[in-house]
Amino acid sequence: FARSTGCKEGNCENGYGKWIYTDKTTYEGEWVGTKKHGQGTETWPNGYIYKGEFKNSEWSGIGTLSFPDGSTYEGEWKKGFMNGQGTFTWSDGKQKSGTWVNGKLQE
Repeated sequence: FARSTGCKEGNCENGYGKWIYTDKTTYEGEWVGTKKHGQGTETWPNGYIYKGEFKNSEWSGIGTLSFPDGSTYEGEWKKGFMNGQGTFTWSDGKQKSGTWVNGKLQE
């Protein structure tokens, strides 16, 4: 997990702000009580991007995870995992939709 460096813009305690970690991962979005909470975007230097809802600093609610190869998952998240209805789209355009539990599609 990325180590903290600090708030570089805005209000990272209660409001909207941008936090940059020592590994260059960034979070820009809403904060409540120093936790990522509400709408935000987390970006990693290796190309992963999560944009969506956070609850208590975890991906929770509706969000999209983009992978470096161009694949995406759009749908529901709970406690940092794909949980609920969602669609995974591979970079070649193939899709799988359905109910996800702890990151795995239920077939």
